Amino acid sequence: MRLLIATLLLASSWAQARTLPSVEEKINPSSIDQVIRLVDKDSPGSSNLKVSVVVTDYGMSTDVSPRHAIYLTLASLAEMGNIFAEFRITEQAYKFISAQRIAAGIYEIKAQVYDETFKEVTYTIDATKMFSDERKLRSNCGSAFCDGFLTTTVDVKEAAK
Repeated sequence: MRLLIATLLLASSWAQARTLPSVEEKINPSSIDQVIRLVDKDSPGSSNLKVSVVVTDYGMSTDVSPRHAIYLTLASLAEMGNIFAEFRITEQAYKFISAQRIAAGIYEIKAQVYDETFKEVTYTIDATKMFSDERKLRSNCGSAFCDGFLTTTVDVKEAAK
């Protein structure tokens, strides 16, 4: 009986992994539904590092269309340069549930999505490469200004139940 229950539980869930590139987004401010700050580090003489989850709202629909897009964002702000990156985690959310920092560079986002049925999906994001790429870009700039978009990637594991 336990084996049958375990088999049914496994059959009702799925998991996948993917690497997401940073994307330059232009988001209408009125579509921003939530901003959840996961990291806010102010290092005097260095930079102010902010990692956030931004949830946008597409608006209401008469069908089963998704309602929200969810992004992970980076802002590394300094006197000699401001560096930004955005990652579109999902465009298919019906409901944003939560976001949290799990460990250094590791974040977890939960959302409800529709894939033949409504499912709760957990996105586990490894952003450690993003941070090393940000440090490399700053180092390459030397004493010159270093404003701009960071081209990098994050690894995302999705698990649904």
